[in-house]
Amino acid sequence: MTQPESRRKPISHPKPKHSTVRQLYATAFRCGKPECRRPLYRTNDETGEWLLNSRVSHIHARSENGPRWDSQMSAEENRSESNLLPLCSDHAAEIDDTPEHFPPELLREWKKVQVQEYLDLQRSWPLNDEQAEEAAAASFDAHRTGIAGAGAEAVVAAARNTGLMIELARAHRVEAAHAVVAWNAVRDRVNRGMPVFDTDGNRLRVEPSRAEITPLQEALHLALREAEAAQAGQIRLLVGELHAAQAANPALAPWCDWVEAASRDLVRAASRWPSPPGPDDTLLSEATDELKQAAKALAAAGRGEQTPVPPQRPTPSEPEEDADVRAAHLHRKLLEQAAPWGRVTHRPYDPDLYGRLVDAAGTVSGLPELPSLLTIGLDMTARLAARVARNADNSTFLELITQASSQAPLCVAAFLLRQLAMTAEQDGRTDLQRVARDATRRILVAETWQSVEVWEENQANVMPLMAWTADLAGADRIQSTLDTALERDPGLLAPMLAGIAQWSEPIDDGREGAMRGPTSSISSLPVWFPVGRAVALINARMPEVRPGDEDESERYSDRVERHASQALWLAAGNPSAW
Repeated sequence: MTQPESRRKPISHPKPKHSTVRQLYATAFRCGKPECRRPLYRTNDETGEWLLNSRVSHIHARSENGPRWDSQMSAEENRSESNLLPLCSDHAAEIDDTPEHFPPELLREWKKVQVQEYLDLQRSWPLNDEQAEEAAAASFDAHRTGIAGAGAEAVVAAARNTGLMIELARAHRVEAAHAVVAWNAVRDRVNRGMPVFDTDGNRLRVEPSRAEITPLQEALHLALREAEAAQAGQIRLLVGELHAAQAANPALAPWCDWVEAASRDLVRAASRWPSPPGPDDTLLSEATDELKQAAKALAAAGRGEQTPVPPQRPTPSEPEEDADVRAAHLHRKLLEQAAPWGRVTHRPYDPDLYGRLVDAAGTVSGLPELPSLLTIGLDMTARLAARVARNADNSTFLELITQASSQAPLCVAAFLLRQLAMTAEQDGRTDLQRVARDATRRILVAETWQSVEVWEENQANVMPLMAWTADLAGADRIQSTLDTALERDPGLLAPMLAGIAQWSEPIDDGREGAMRGPTSSISSLPVWFPVGRAVALINARMPEVRPGDEDESERYSDRVERHASQALWLAAGNPSAW
């Protein structure tokens, strides 16, 4: 008689053979998680003895109800080499304690990378029978005991990483301070050599010219960017250790969260300078002290000692988040959700996620091409949409190409089609690649740019759209088309000038407390731009505007006049463009 389901003993497959364990260690050198550099064995610092630093993990659990259990897998398949993955002790614990973050497809990708590394480097750990028995016992008989040790190792590693982050922040702060000192030295020199007084006889402070200030600003910005970049890799390692510690001992979660939040505060403080070229403030030193305190508390909690509960961190109230901020937050969340499709090739097509990304592409199509926006802009959104569609069957992929062709505005359709074509090319689907490229050619060549609406809808992406069209139809054809468009409707001049302008990030202009927001300026006239027609229209419609470079054109507060001044200046220096 069949036992009731509630009384049935859970299935448990046999443990892997020692020969299988030897095979695993003979084809691996370090932890199977690609980002982890820990070897499967480590040396004792005092004796020099090699110590086991790893466990053999099951991709699909050995026991029913275990992580990633597969009821269709036979006992022999379950204990075979293909279902086993050597990992360092921390990550062996992490993948089983938080299996929702580590699906079997991901672990099989890790295994491929681990074996390929062995094939490339020929480094591994050939075990004798005694060592194989030790590794098997640690992996299959005493896993829970190993978790506590793994958690302790992760806490120690987290403390080591916080110390490195603090030292990196201090070292790079010195470079930033040197840049500020050089900046102020130039300011002092200018004021000593060129005294200026107001009508009452009071001496005024004079700022250096932009030509002198710009390289000093760039030196400071470079030092701050390098400080941020130096911390980027370190904080990823730290967060990984914190997750491992928390997986091994969930009670450590409040202190792990405290250390992570404090480390991110440190990165933010290290990558900024208050009101340059003014003096530094205490924000970095405060962030350093906070991270030290958090790391010390985590270590104490890891040892089981009494330690204060982490302080409550203030969170902004919901009403303070306006609609634009919330929309940006939701867009970033959407891109984060799609990011795994950009990293691996095996994920199945998700039509709902693809549709949301296409909708989002229209939302961000007006973002200017600024470095700070590239990771969330139209190109990145279209790229992730194409990656999500990668594993759609041929008929579905073809339908997506057709749908992309009809998207509006033009820039959304073009970016989507180009990314779909590149994805098809990467996967060797040459017929689909050809269809997507033909569709791109068709929509680009068909656009006549005769209406103000088309220019305004695509303003942030005019330059790439025109560059792609020039590759297809030639720059002369575009120039002729735009010349005709301006002749028919002189009102296209303003959006056309805005379309060829390039955006730049906010910079400090050298005055105390004065900041400029993102600005656009015309730094060159594209070969397809109808220079002669544009110059004639500027002279006729804006006779008071004079040629001026980026600095001289600042006399015009109106953006159209400023762009017109820059275009006249560039045209005067390059009469062959006429």
